[in-house]
Amino acid sequence: MNIDDCVRLSVEAVPADVRAGFPSNPLATLTSQLDLVVRPAADLSQSREDGGFCDGMSFLDDGVVLYRPTGNRRENFTLAHELGHWVVARLDPVLDWLADNDSDGRVLETICDRFARELLLPAQIAAELVGPGPVRAHHILDLYDTTQASHPVCMIAVAERLRGMGAIALIDRFTGEVTDASVRPDPDRGWPETIPWRGQRLPEGHHLLGLPEGTTRTERIRWRGRWSEEDFYVDVVVARTKIVCVFADTDLWTPGTGAPLIDRSFDTRLQLRGYCCGTDFQVRGYPCPTCRNPNCPKCGLCKCERAAASDQPCNECGLLYSPALLADGICVDCR
Repeated sequence: MNIDDCVRLSVEAVPADVRAGFPSNPLATLTSQLDLVVRPAADLSQSREDGGFCDGMSFLDDGVVLYRPTGNRRENFTLAHELGHWVVARLDPVLDWLADNDSDGRVLETICDRFARELLLPAQIAAELVGPGPVRAHHILDLYDTTQASHPVCMIAVAERLRGMGAIALIDRFTGEVTDASVRPDPDRGWPETIPWRGQRLPEGHHLLGLPEGTTRTERIRWRGRWSEEDFYVDVVVARTKIVCVFADTDLWTPGTGAPLIDRSFDTRLQLRGYCCGTDFQVRGYPCPTCRNPNCPKCGLCKCERAAASDQPCNECGLLYSPALLADGICVDCR
């Protein structure tokens, strides 16, 4: 079981008539064929801590989807992505696999991104456009011009054609911020610790920000992630407001240079089990040095933090005690 299997199972779980009707009218399909309640929310934040593309939010138990209305192709992607969350929440095999492989939501968001891409832009279209050669930055713009898919959907479709680990990023030419990113993890080693992700920025004065519109180039650059810096090869094309970059682990564009650049760091955090918020969970991370238990992915607390959060003050001295040590609100020392 891997991400590809999760995406395939999720798409197959959608009735064929829903898949057929979704690209032409996503909103009507969700409301009339799936009986979901879909509401615009103009003030919905565009920021997602997990780095996903989507400008929406789902309340799965209630069958409610909120989305930021944009009136363009991105709105369709948001609705397809939220449908992905709704479908995944009903697939036990995918949920079981996520419990073992997703600690911070990035894998789930990637599955829902690729689910949305499959509904809006079948993989075969991107395969035909890219052809047998390596992925180039201009392929994203070409796919956008020849289809009705949004830039994020085109990025996801093209990123799936990458050979090995890599990413596609859209960078704002004026702020240097990564506005969208689609990452292809290494099939064996998983997620790299350093990779372009939404919300990261190029350093002020970076040479890519000074390239004129229409520039294309391939080069080796150093990318600064959240915790470290690593080298990548990039293929770049500069559009009017965006810089489209294809990041690759190896030089895909110069014949005879296919060796890995460096021995990269990948996410090797421990697989931990716990129980909190009414359910068993598994996460990747490090245990609390005090209680040696993991933090719950829902409330964010470890065992000792949960115990401290339940402590109550003594009505006499004001010190905090476990509720079991209080009688009528008075601690043992003040009775």
